[in-house]
Amino acid sequence: MSIQIRPATEADIPQIHAINVHYILNTSLTFLQSPVPKSTLATNFDEISNVRGLPYLVAVEPGTGNPPSYGLYRRAEGVIPGQNDPATAGPSEDVVVGYSYLSPFRGHMLSYAPTVELTLFVHPDHQSRSVGSQLFAAILAKAQDPTTRHGAREVTELGGDGEGTELLDVLAGDDGEGAKIRNILAVMAVDPEGKDGGEALLAWYQKKGFTQSGRMKHIGFKKGRWLDTVYLQYDLQE
Repeated sequence: MSIQIRPATEADIPQIHAINVHYILNTSLTFLQSPVPKSTLATNFDEISNVRGLPYLVAVEPGTGNPPSYGLYRRAEGVIPGQNDPATAGPSEDVVVGYSYLSPFRGHMLSYAPTVELTLFVHPDHQSRSVGSQLFAAILAKAQDPTTRHGAREVTELGGDGEGTELLDVLAGDDGEGAKIRNILAVMAVDPEGKDGGEALLAWYQKKGFTQSGRMKHIGFKKGRWLDTVYLQYDLQE
């Protein structure tokens, strides 16, 4: 399998959505209970890539034809092939086998601009094939690139009279080009019924250089059981 990592485009959203739906409905890796609309993912993509200037990447098999992600979509949405199938990939369309992006951490507060949160999901049919490792290596390289800047924003009250607010593009960098990334956070759920009691993913992050910064016990409830949340931190200056 030949995998390429490239920037995501809006055309990738249906396949990203299908992968996202799978993890929402079938796992506890996300605390979401219900699938989000594709339009929400498209808005999120635009905010991350175009407004914030943060990396949003996909792992693809180039031009291999009908993407398996549509199979995920059909199973999740009750789509009947040939009747209400939303789309079919052409012979040259890339197959998205994973995606990853960096998003603001507490993005409404400017002081957090140098810290971003990692999201990374791999198509279930392509796990244990180094897709996740390749995606993380690529997103880390983007974070370390001095040209990558977080265009952080803050809502500020004008005039002190309480009459409205304005969204200002306040850039945190001293050179006026946005905030350089210092910290990458990974916030993961620990499912006691998962591999190695839910600790396998934690070990994966630690092998990549993350350190555990905190753990909240029994913080979420999904699929009939209480779940912990672990905060992991990757400091780019250490």
